[in-house]
Amino acid sequence: MTPLTLLFPILFSLIFSQDSNLQLSQDLSKDARILANTSVFISDNATLSPSMRTVESDLELFYVMASINLSQSKYSARQQGKHHVQTWRFSEGNIKAIHQIETTIALDTVVTQRYLEDRAPTQQRIQNNFKFRTYAVSTADALIKLYYLTEDEQGLLEYKIDDRHVELMYPKKKLGLSDIMPKVKDELDQLVVGLSKE
Repeated sequence: MTPLTLLFPILFSLIFSQDSNLQLSQDLSKDARILANTSVFISDNATLSPSMRTVESDLELFYVMASINLSQSKYSARQQGKHHVQTWRFSEGNIKAIHQIETTIALDTVVTQRYLEDRAPTQQRIQNNFKFRTYAVSTADALIKLYYLTEDEQGLLEYKIDDRHVELMYPKKKLGLSDIMPKVKDELDQLVVGLSKE
């Protein structure tokens, strides 16, 4: 057997496993289970009275994206710092690209808590691991048509549809999430914009 005939089954399986690399469907199911078992505060820039019903309705659009046939796309993957970026680009149709970004962060920090009363500030060490997955869809008429950000254990954190921006806040937050979110969101926003312009 030549080395090429040994490699062929591996290459063949890689080509046809591209669809399974897109984890949006699994994340949508996981996040739906989390949301069904907890009450969340919803911030929505399009309505003053957001509800779980509007969120569920919005997420239908992401389910449609998760079911897209990726066999006609050109797949690429790369590591960019702590972000593992996978992209499926389409040469025809309205959808130009689907990006999946996996971000892994090991947090080990000391936070100083200050109190309003006359109590001395206290220091707390926070150690936790986070795995974020971000999905962004570029279309012919929008650099970022859809955006979805989730964390493995916490669940759905925010999503965007065109100019609409919805954030979800949980009563029980994963330890350290508030401390890293501003920086993570800034990094992801810059990364997604850069990817969408490619």
